Amino acid sequence: MNKLIRKITVILFLTYFTYLLYRLFFYAYGQYFRFYENEIRYNLIPFKTIFSYIMGMGKYKLDVWFFNLFGNIFAFMPMGFLLPLIFQSLKSFKRITSITFLISSFLEMIQFWLKLGITDIDDVILNTLGGLVGYLFLILSRKIVDPIMKKIRAKE
Repeated sequence: MNKLIRKITVILFLTYFTYLLYRLFFYAYGQYFRFYENEIRYNLIPFKTIFSYIMGMGKYKLDVWFFNLFGNIFAFMPMGFLLPLIFQSLKSFKRITSITFLISSFLEMIQFWLKLGITDIDDVILNTLGGLVGYLFLILSRKIVDPIMKKIRAKE
C-alpha cells in the first residue's frame, strides 16, 4: 500500500474510532442512553440479551429491536475492515477476532466503570462478530478489486 493511501486509511480509522467513542460515551441517544448514578447495570450471561430480543421480537418497536441486535455489528464492521489495512499483522481471522474482542471488552469495561448504559457480554459478542464481518468484506473486496487493478496496470 502506498504512503498516501495508508495515511488516508489511518485518518479514516481515527475518524471512525473517534465517532464510535463519541456514540458510546458522550452521545445521549434518547431512550437508548442510560446513566445510572448509583447503580451498576450489567449482563454476564452470553446470549441472554440476544435471545431476549429474538424471542420477544413482537414486544419491541422495530427500531429498538434492530438497533440492539444489529447496531453493534454495524458499529464494529469498519474496525474489521480498516485495521488489517493499517496493520499487516492483523490479516487473519484469528487476529482480527482477538483484537476486536479485546477492544470491545475494554470499551465495555469503561462503560461499566463510568456507569454508562448497560455493560453486556452480548455487546462484546456482537461487536466481535461485526469485526469479523468487516474483515470478510475486506477479503471479498480484495478478490474483486485486485484483478481489476491488475488489468488496469497491465494496460499502462
